[in-house]
Amino acid sequence: MQSILQRFIGFDRLLGPTLVRLVYYVGLVGLAFFVGMTMFVGLMSIFTGNIGQGAMQLIAAPAIGAVAIVYWRFLCELFMLAFLAYERMGEIRDRLPDYSKF
Repeated sequence: MQSILQRFIGFDRLLGPTLVRLVYYVGLVGLAFFVGMTMFVGLMSIFTGNIGQGAMQLIAAPAIGAVAIVYWRFLCELFMLAFLAYERMGEIRDRLPDYSKF
């Protein structure tokens, strides 16, 4: 198993897929935090007497959070496609016969 320093210095493997996964998980934590805070603000609105706004925030926050998570996953997969295409093209290149000898 290669060390992180060897992977960083050498260009044998791309770091992109690992970074995309890291950004994805950080984004999920951020989305969960914002949904939780919006629901908390909704509860505070209900306790301060604004029942309509609080109820709407309690209903809308999880729904918008679910849509945001699907969209975030889609964006991260788009970035991942570039790295996967690069790796796949390398595999195709390695399987082709070497015509430079002719």
